[in-house]
Amino acid sequence: MEEEMYPGFELHFEMTMRSFLGNKADHIAGQAYSPQVRKKWYRKALLKAQKQIMSIDTSTSHREQLNTWCEAALKVLGERKLDEYKLLIYLFRLISALLGFRGLKGVTLYSAFFWQNKGQYYTEQLNSVADPMIDYYDIENSVSIRKELVKELKERGLSDFKIAQVLNTTEYQVKKMKNNL
Repeated sequence: MEEEMYPGFELHFEMTMRSFLGNKADHIAGQAYSPQVRKKWYRKALLKAQKQIMSIDTSTSHREQLNTWCEAALKVLGERKLDEYKLLIYLFRLISALLGFRGLKGVTLYSAFFWQNKGQYYTEQLNSVADPMIDYYDIENSVSIRKELVKELKERGLSDFKIAQVLNTTEYQVKKMKNNL
């Protein structure tokens, strides 16, 4: 690729690397003009992506396809001179595999499925909302929902034991929630 970059490239380069590497890539915008330095940062980001790719719950053949394109991109980054056109093509192949496309017919054989664990949810909340009390509000909300469920299940005639089974908790917790209704 030509060394003449579009306006704002440096900032986009830094933001992209930070999306993979966090603060390790802070203040690297000025390094964006060096192909060798870009290659180093691309490699770090791709190695981190490869770790994540290998943890994806998918078929063995799909994981192999993902790894093939990731390895191909890493191989380009191992070459003496950075060929960003070749890298771009391999990254597009990796994206197509991540989105479930397989083969040369534009057919989607796999569906992407995304979810969050509890820690990721709270990290997202803390990064998007400047309220350090989000844990407290969410816990209060979940407790009030559980109380409503206990009340509703009690009205249906379920015993404390059955309610505890439904809510995956103890009878003691159910009795405490009933007393606080």
